[in-house]
Amino acid sequence: MKFNDLFAGLVVLALSGLVAFASWNLPNPSEQPLGPSAFPLILAGLLALCAAILAVNGARATNAGPLVGLADWARSGTAVLRLLLVPAAVIFYMLCAEPLGFLIAAAAILVVLFVVGGTKPLQAIGFALATALAIHSIFYLGLGVQLPWGPLEPFRW
Repeated sequence: MKFNDLFAGLVVLALSGLVAFASWNLPNPSEQPLGPSAFPLILAGLLALCAAILAVNGARATNAGPLVGLADWARSGTAVLRLLLVPAAVIFYMLCAEPLGFLIAAAAILVVLFVVGGTKPLQAIGFALATALAIHSIFYLGLGVQLPWGPLEPFRW
């Protein structure tokens, strides 16, 4: 999809307002002058400033076209399917990470995404396993993030 700058600026401005609203009343247990809400409020303000500039530039443009238009790729069913696979992968991970474990869920997602992207199936399996192991190692061993193991719990390292 192609969005006019005016439309995109207004949407981002609304999102910055939501961020500011959500962070406004964050609790400050230590009663410091700059509590937990300071950083999100600063970011929301900067985001609102950028959104306003974008919206004003979009409103000034004479040949801006429609507010929302379909790009050429959006007319292709395959391209739309590939686009929809990304949020589907996130939902799959949210639902299956605990029962399957990170390694299995991430490898399954990556195999599907690689194959749909045009990688040969055997290469996709190899790339997916290597990538899932690398990401797991970085987060689990390097950063100490406790990732779910699922049925691989007996092989935990």
